[in-house]
Amino acid sequence: MLDSSKLHEIYRKYKRNKIEKYTYDDFDFYMWPYEAQTKVKHKVLSEYLYVWAIKLGSVNDIVYYDGFCGCGAYYDDKEQEFNLGSPIIAKQQFIRAKRESKSSFYLNDKNKDNIENLKKVFLRTNTPANNITYTIGEFEDNIKEFLDCLEKNPKPAFFMIDPFGINAHFSTIKRIMNIPKTEVFFNFMYNFTRRFTGYQSTEENITNLFGTDQWLQFKSLKGNDKEIALKNLYRQQLKKCAKYVYQYRMSFPNDRRTYYYLFHASNNRDGCSIMKDSFAKINQGNVEFLGPDQPDPNQLALWDLTSEKIETLQTLIWNEFKGQTVLYKDIVDKYIDTTTYLERHIKQAVIKLEGKYASFNHVNQKTRTIDYNDSVIFFETPKLKPQQTTLF
Repeated sequence: MLDSSKLHEIYRKYKRNKIEKYTYDDFDFYMWPYEAQTKVKHKVLSEYLYVWAIKLGSVNDIVYYDGFCGCGAYYDDKEQEFNLGSPIIAKQQFIRAKRESKSSFYLNDKNKDNIENLKKVFLRTNTPANNITYTIGEFEDNIKEFLDCLEKNPKPAFFMIDPFGINAHFSTIKRIMNIPKTEVFFNFMYNFTRRFTGYQSTEENITNLFGTDQWLQFKSLKGNDKEIALKNLYRQQLKKCAKYVYQYRMSFPNDRRTYYYLFHASNNRDGCSIMKDSFAKINQGNVEFLGPDQPDPNQLALWDLTSEKIETLQTLIWNEFKGQTVLYKDIVDKYIDTTTYLERHIKQAVIKLEGKYASFNHVNQKTRTIDYNDSVIFFETPKLKPQQTTLF
């Protein structure tokens, strides 16, 4: 790794040039400017991949595929810090999880200079660069051959797909998700897509992005209505090939407008739940990046300071399931990718319903908590004292 004792002196000497790159005479690689939302994205990725590698790599060989891997290095002007790109973050987390020897990395970028720069960053940071395959060219061209091989020999695979525009096809995402034990972390560039929905020359590209031409009916919409419609359409498409889909809204750093959405698609409940936990953990309890409204990182997360949100969830669950008997896992499935609640909030809300509004049938009678396969029997009417007229 770089000598941290020398970094501050190095940082002060960086200069930003006209092509949006930072260079320094003592380094043989360049860096891109590090925006606040990218920093959050990378922290989430780091948090999640460590857990993912431990869980999936315990009995399997695992794969990391980065379709737009970039140059591998970023410079934070505000904090005067050198930061690593997603491929090196992934590699280091696999090493930390002691799964590096069981992993294979496939890194693609259409720009040869970025690939060569990335190799230099691996070398400079002393990050092992073994088990890596580099490809240069368009993502949609190069991933086809890779998927041909993965389909013949499936392995748990995490796909980081972070394009700069609309040059990723939904048909490719669908093909990935049809392979067992795959997950996709996809940057849906909403602001870019919104700007080009009015141009006939880009209609084919946008149709490829969505995998349908249904987006055309939203061309005339404006503002928030258009955003909700396009975001929901992409989610709707993903839900056709992935059981769990959650989207993380990312604002511009200095503007309250949406920059892009990070869609996480998985066929595993734990994957969805852990990704939300990862996001909340590094983002003061929030599952979106709020730009100029980001809370102070030194403050406690609001999720942990109030019971009001749990009470709201209790009401939501009660209104949905009263008079029914359902498995606890079905309750989690109902809300884990459709609300901002984390799995621990869902569990807390259900447990608080016991007695007055529901009873539990535990598969394991010795358990003191609730498990996925336990039944929750919701009463037709709450068991409340006569004078009590409100639910909560």
